[in-house]
This record gives sequence, structure tokens and C-alpha cells, in this order.
Amino acid sequence: MSEPIHIRYTWNRENVKKLFESSYKYQFEHSAKRYIGWLFIAILQFGVVAALKKGDFSLLLFSSIVLVYWYYGKKIIARKRAESAFETSSFRDKTIFIDVSDEGFEIKGKEGRVQWPWDEIDEIIVLDNAMMLYKYPYFHYIPDSGFHSIEDKSRFKKMAKAHHKMTE
Repeated sequence: MSEPIHIRYTWNRENVKKLFESSYKYQFEHSAKRYIGWLFIAILQFGVVAALKKGDFSLLLFSSIVLVYWYYGKKIIARKRAESAFETSSFRDKTIFIDVSDEGFEIKGKEGRVQWPWDEIDEIIVLDNAMMLYKYPYFHYIPDSGFHSIEDKSRFKKMAKAHHKMTE
């Protein structure tokens, strides 16, 4: 058994924004729902044909609104919800302490300790400057600055590969 990896970082607005962008992109790329956008694009094409041949712009207008909402509107709404949740979060601007060992994750806070065994984590996603733990339905963001050293980050990746599926 190796020595635990100690992770420490502040849960602030910047980390919330990075988590939102990373998790939104990840969910969009790994969900069958992304194909619904293609359906809206097909409807838009029928709307263009109807507008050009019959002069009827109703389908074109409807499909344009739905398409803009699908690709932009729902992301704006989701971002606002994430920012609002951060404002009311008990973790807002607090330091997060996580110990990672062969048993799993131990998250420490004022309320006590939370244990997440490795088998409860659905996936670990490696980003450019962070890691995301995915435990349905939540993502947990760990910025690179949370690791004390590059060696700790490397040990974390090695431990994650030994215990779990990891996406890079």
C-alpha cells in the first residue's frame, strides 16, 4: 500500500466555470442526444425548401429557433444554473481536501468525511489542466494546482489506471 496523495484547492468561481465547460463538452460528445441536433438541421433544410418553393416561412422560423436553442440556448441556461448553484453552495470559496489512496477518495470538510471507493467512480477524465471524476450524475473537478507536485499527479494517474477506466 502506497502513501495517500493529498489534494488541496479552493472551490471558486474560476473552477466552477472550468468544470462547467469541461463537463458540458464531455456530456455533449458522449451522449446520443447530440444527434437530435442533426434532426433539427434536417428540419431546417425542409424549412428552407418550403420558404423558397411555397413562400411559407413558418417551418424555417420554427426550425431556426429550435436549432439556435439546441446549440446555444440550453448551454446558456445550464451555465446560469451552475453559477447559481455555486452561489448557494456550502463549498463556495472553501478549500477542498481530498486524500486519494488504494481504497479510493476521502473528501474532508467541516461536515465530516465522505468516502468514495474506486468502484463507485464511473470514469476519470484527464483534461489539459485538470482531472474530472465522474460519479453519476455528478462531475468533480480537480485542477492541476490541487496537486502538490507533478509526481503526485503522475501517481494519481497511475493509481487511477490501476483501479479504473480513465479517459485522456
